[in-house]
Amino acid sequence: MSLLKKSLLVLLTAAWLPAAHAELYVVVVQGLGGMDEFDSRFTSQREKIAAASESMAPGNVITFSGGEATRDALLAHFDMLAADMSENDRVAIYLIGHGSYDGEQFKFNIPGPDITDADLAEIMGTLPGRNHFLVSTASASGAMLDALETDSRILVTATRNGNEKNATEFGSYFAEALASSVADINKNNSISIQEAFDFAERGVAGFFESQGKLATEHPQIRGDGAASFNLARLQAVETSDEDPRISALLTRRAEIDTEIESLQLRRNEFSNAEYIERLQSLILESAQVGEQIDMLREGNQADAD
Repeated sequence: MSLLKKSLLVLLTAAWLPAAHAELYVVVVQGLGGMDEFDSRFTSQREKIAAASESMAPGNVITFSGGEATRDALLAHFDMLAADMSENDRVAIYLIGHGSYDGEQFKFNIPGPDITDADLAEIMGTLPGRNHFLVSTASASGAMLDALETDSRILVTATRNGNEKNATEFGSYFAEALASSVADINKNNSISIQEAFDFAERGVAGFFESQGKLATEHPQIRGDGAASFNLARLQAVETSDEDPRISALLTRRAEIDTEIESLQLRRNEFSNAEYIERLQSLILESAQVGEQIDMLREGNQADAD
């Protein structure tokens, strides 16, 4: 058997084996609007974020809104989620709504007792692993940065501090980014935290410029790995085909993409040489799988003709 055939046989065999990979869990919380205008705006953002998140975390997207978005319900959910997660899993938390800051404590406004920055720090601190993500589109949300910022998480806020208390525009642009080809700067069919943030930051600046007003919000991003943490895919990943051999290879290619994302998030765990070696190996395998898919499809097309 030739080396090429042996390599292809290995690839085909590997494609049928299950591959363990990190799970992404998404929690979208819609807070109180206070007015119909804001209720409608926040509902639209929640729906857009949840729909886009399904492309990256199918079956792992949970939303809270209305009377269900209480402090007790949220704390109970995160307790349960932390118990179910592994060290390799990640969480993306979206807080959509209004916030407040009294000079000492940030609060995200929900029915009943609000969620505080101390609550959020405790929630994120109990999650296994690292590289978790939290974004708050709320007014005054920058006030929570000091309480939550660590080397092991990525934070995005709509404002730079607690004194920017006006209702924000940031959330609308961030939600839009998750389904925007314009936001996909590197054209890899995915939207990363960094790409969504950059798109939203540009949108906010453009909004205030078009209104001829001084900006009342200045979005902030903290933490490493924002460029390699993908929040949404722009197109559905192809995972099946009439030919079971191609279906297996499509599944493996999707698994390799997930492994690459996981490796990028864990880059600090490896030396530079080891990281590059692992990344190149995965990229090479992905290319080989793609070539094998093309070969099988060309063969199937020739048979059909």
